[in-house]
Amino acid sequence: MQVYSRKSDLDGFLSGIRKKRIKIGFVPTMGALHQGHIRLVEKSVEENDYTIVSIYVNHLQFNNKSDFDNYPVPREKDIKMLEAAGCDLAFIPETKDMYPKGYEKVSLNLGAFNQVLEGPVRPGHFDGVVQVVYRLFDYIRPDRAYFGLKDYQQCQVIRLLRNAFFPEIALQFCSTIRTESGLAMSSRNERLSADGKAKAATLYKVLDTIARLSRHIEASDALLYGRHMLNEQGIETEYLELAHADTLLAGKKWFRKGKNVVLVAAYIEQVRLIDNIVF
Repeated sequence: MQVYSRKSDLDGFLSGIRKKRIKIGFVPTMGALHQGHIRLVEKSVEENDYTIVSIYVNHLQFNNKSDFDNYPVPREKDIKMLEAAGCDLAFIPETKDMYPKGYEKVSLNLGAFNQVLEGPVRPGHFDGVVQVVYRLFDYIRPDRAYFGLKDYQQCQVIRLLRNAFFPEIALQFCSTIRTESGLAMSSRNERLSADGKAKAATLYKVLDTIARLSRHIEASDALLYGRHMLNEQGIETEYLELAHADTLLAGKKWFRKGKNVVLVAAYIEQVRLIDNIVF
């Protein structure tokens, strides 16, 4: 597996690869890899001739400095995991390569996606996602790019970005990988104790319960019961919402007529976790 940290080295390598007219799959990550990431890499390896994975902790996505400062950076472990998964190239840039002096900021109207759920509680987060994913797509120009659906709202933002600037890139959104308890795999889980991980499994149980109940009772009542379940476990909830799966807007006009999603953001042992179920 090749490992590059400078864009100039990446450019030189990719120019040779593209002459061979091969299919390139791309998995952008912030490192601290787990089996959810590895499943994306394996899927890319299965579907493409060449797989590239980026590792970059994008400071623009963090509205909480301590969260950024505490983000795990196990580089050697990550590289070994990528090699074992069949990755061909790891791009691990420094900030000066991602955001060189004088770089132009990308402008994209996110509409309602910046006004609901994650938008109001993480100001600037999705703009940071747009900046980094735009640059990575522009650098690599993959045929396919792979993302996990655990970050559901982020996937909707990335779809907007692709439609606006990179229509030639096919997006693959892959199901959330979970532990036996139902806990969605996340780099943040490493900051939880064993008791914290056990409590965090409640999030999936609550989402599943709401998805099942909402087929038979009012959505507001299903959410009320879900909040009661979280309160019983002493879990601090930032939001718990039912929404239209495409627009992320709530309202009775669409509910049960198509694809819905129930989403949660909560704090356990001061670690912020998110999860969702589409149904």
